[in-house]
Amino acid sequence: MNKLTRLVAKLFIGIFLTALMPMASHAEKITFLTPSWGVPPDKGLLESFQKDSGITVEIQSVQNKDLFSRVQVAAATDQAAADVIFLTQEAPSNLVAIGMMRSLNDLTSKDPLESDLIGQGFWNIDGEQFAVPVYAQLVMMDYNKDRLKKAGYNSPPQTWTEMKMMASKLKAKGIDKHPIAMKSSDWSWYLMALSMGDPMFDADLNPVFANPGSKARAAMKMLLDFFQEELISPEIVAGTVNQHSIFWSGSGTFHQGWQGSIRVGNNAKKSKQAPHVAYMVLPEKGYTWSFPAAIGIAKHSKNVEASWKFIRWYTGSDNQKSIYNAFGLYPSRSSVADSLNREGVVDGYQDILAQASKVNELPRYTLWWGPFTAKVSEAVLTAVQTNANADETVDKIADHWKELKSEYE
Repeated sequence: MNKLTRLVAKLFIGIFLTALMPMASHAEKITFLTPSWGVPPDKGLLESFQKDSGITVEIQSVQNKDLFSRVQVAAATDQAAADVIFLTQEAPSNLVAIGMMRSLNDLTSKDPLESDLIGQGFWNIDGEQFAVPVYAQLVMMDYNKDRLKKAGYNSPPQTWTEMKMMASKLKAKGIDKHPIAMKSSDWSWYLMALSMGDPMFDADLNPVFANPGSKARAAMKMLLDFFQEELISPEIVAGTVNQHSIFWSGSGTFHQGWQGSIRVGNNAKKSKQAPHVAYMVLPEKGYTWSFPAAIGIAKHSKNVEASWKFIRWYTGSDNQKSIYNAFGLYPSRSSVADSLNREGVVDGYQDILAQASKVNELPRYTLWWGPFTAKVSEAVLTAVQTNANADETVDKIADHWKELKSEYE
């Protein structure tokens, strides 16, 4: 009888464990909300992660302008738009500062972030780490060396006035109908103003860009002149193309790009400018700002551990290399950047180092930065379309800043 009892018990345990096996092997599932350039470019790497971890990753690719609104709408009902969210440089004001992302401190205390992940501080607010850096980009410019040489110039411009003169000559000689590829938005103005040496804001966040005779005023006037004289293509104003696509299609000599953009510009499969594209350190004082990106976990995610595993994989060396090779986005890991440079695949490395020494960050941590940048882009586009006065445009932008600052503080 004892023998029979033991046999029945073993059989029962076997059946019980068999019943549990599908549950144990059931894959976890997370969702990842990202713009198109945040989608892992190497499908093989992603498949390997999913196989090894048992985590299924559902990717939701949306336009960047829709990402914030989706997260905000979901958070209003205590829901997560997705488990993992791709965060661009506007996220600190649009998502993080208003409590829509989860602090990662409890996770990093158990699994500390490596010191070679550059830019962690940008995503740390009041001691709380809200995201892990993905790439570390500077706003830069590049140009077509061959085309500039045809106009009689052997080096890029040292001032914005000189660049305008070069562009006018390229246009007059029929070398390039629209020599400048810049956008009719806030970024173009920031780029020119900072480069000219305008600090834009003081320590108390007052808009010194509106001071009489400021460099920011001069930058706005010159930017509007670029459009009025059609040194920039009207297609950009119409919104049918952006500065990148029109440049890579072959139109333009000077291009408002980023740290890594010449990797695309010199890729003959993607760009008609290849192989003649090089960086130019910004003219005059030469200051720029950065536009880092990161990924974090939505506040209301119910899959925190699986999301953290995905984030650690996503910001790992292999995926960062594949992102750089696919999109030219400079890795946030200094070890990966050094490795790519030793392999000889980081084009213009010395120019990147030179530009990196001239950075003046904009106050994107303020709660009202997101609404402000939207107002600036609207003001610039309206000024271009209506031939508005540059000083009046800057005054309106300053009024927007003051109103928003008063509203949010």
